[in-house]
Amino acid sequence: AHVYVVGVADDAVAAFSRDALTGQLTFVHRLQDGVGGVDGLDWARGVAIPADGEHVYAVSQFDAAVVTLDRDTTTGQLTFVEWLHDSQGGVDGLNYPWGVTVSPEGNQVYVAGYNDHSLTQFDRDAATGQLTYLQTHYDNVAGVDGLRYAVDVAIGEDGKHVYVTGWADSAVALAR
Repeated sequence: AHVYVVGVADDAVAAFSRDALTGQLTFVHRLQDGVGGVDGLDWARGVAIPADGEHVYAVSQFDAAVVTLDRDTTTGQLTFVEWLHDSQGGVDGLNYPWGVTVSPEGNQVYVAGYNDHSLTQFDRDAATGQLTYLQTHYDNVAGVDGLRYAVDVAIGEDGKHVYVTGWADSAVALAR
């Protein structure tokens, strides 16, 4: 019923309602970095929605952050919840994040870190949407390869495998 996109140069996440018959989009609103208490969207790069549809997650390159937004499933309106950023509170691997995805069961969020050459994993609280840092895998550390300038991340339908594209490695890395 809704579509969410990031506006890189606008530092924003925009919400649209979608007509199921025609596919026509109608602008609902946007959340912009630095406006109305919203933070963490400076040069927003990617957006993901869990299967339950309750929240939206965005990553931003210049804030080195992952942002949690609450979603009104009826109107599509978004409300800022929190942002976690690189090198604070134990969070690591978010230097220039580009890609974000949510596991099929909705309990994990994964972020591809471009400058950190990394894949970062968060636990997700489905009720609040809040994230807890779990771990980061880095290119050329502990046998990991293929994450140099990681740009995107996806998860198989069964949730057992995570795939990350490493731009400079011309590779797709597999994590289990």
